[in-house]
Amino acid sequence: MAVNLGNSLLIMETDTQEVLSALKTEAFTDSAFGYLVEEIKSLSNLNLSSCECVFVSRVCNVAAHELAALGYVCTDGEEIISNSLPGSVAVIVANDLLARDK
Repeated sequence: MAVNLGNSLLIMETDTQEVLSALKTEAFTDSAFGYLVEEIKSLSNLNLSSCECVFVSRVCNVAAHELAALGYVCTDGEEIISNSLPGSVAVIVANDLLARDK
């Protein structure tokens, strides 16, 4: 999606140390989800000039959880975001930013 929106720089955030380790090392290559990790790495290398994965506390990513919940209720094949953010996503992100300022 970052590439479709014209971005070549990406910072991914995760609240799981295992995901961070999987993306930064080769330790999970033979795991059950190793092929997904390799696909993420491959697509990032091919399509982005910079891709970084960083750890953030679960408290800091309420927006990510709300966006995941929004994605979960989508119909298979439905594209929620094409080239601009829907108002509902903007509200989620704005609320997250306000919470971080407190």
